[in-house]
Amino acid sequence: MAHARVPATGAVVHSAGTLGVGGQRSTLYVNQVASDGWLQALDDSTKQRIPLSKYTKVAAAKAEFGRVKFRVEDGPQRGRALSLSEANASEYLGSKPPAQQLARVTVTYGKYVERWLSVARGGQELNQQMATLSIGSLVVQVTMNSVWNGLFTPLEPGEYKVLIPDTPHRADMTRFYRNTEPRLQYDQVWFPIQHGDNSRYIHVGNVSDGCATVLDLARWAQVHEALISHRGPDGRSLATMSVLGKPERSR
Repeated sequence: MAHARVPATGAVVHSAGTLGVGGQRSTLYVNQVASDGWLQALDDSTKQRIPLSKYTKVAAAKAEFGRVKFRVEDGPQRGRALSLSEANASEYLGSKPPAQQLARVTVTYGKYVERWLSVARGGQELNQQMATLSIGSLVVQVTMNSVWNGLFTPLEPGEYKVLIPDTPHRADMTRFYRNTEPRLQYDQVWFPIQHGDNSRYIHVGNVSDGCATVLDLARWAQVHEALISHRGPDGRSLATMSVLGKPERSR
């Protein structure tokens, strides 16, 4: 997604010089992202903007002509050679790594609630299969399905992996939630659940097509950080997720 970026605030710790990339390779991480949850870097060969999520590991090789060049070391863009302007590299890249272990997510099924009122969607009434989602001490309410047309069902109880986000999801699917919760950030980050074609996600909103949709808009930033700040040894996953109990409505 090519659009203007407003640099995030906050100090980024890095080595002396241009991020310590004089004549040798330096390991860095995406420590800051824009309010949508992504950092856009440039593929110098194709001139495409390539999205990177927070804590993506990069190997910065050199700085020249005002740009810092690096290789992506994990996630969906692993292996790509990208670059940032020196100013943006100093702002967004730093030395803070993610935890080198999987986060632990637990989803426990609760009540089926008919005609749940969505203020954010203009008073729309939704039939929600509720559950609670916990990551450590963080506990939020989620809906596991809102659309009962036979195409979508709540996720079956079991064990799943949660993957590193792939790409920014469409802003028009979540941006309007900021009208209700102005503090909402990172809404275009959706975390794929490894199941079938990986089209189910942990994401923010009020509607679930068989996803784990976080209803508490104000706490999405905490959920985002609790997930994105971990990495598994496979370079693809960041959490394990246990789905417990049984949905009151499954079809």
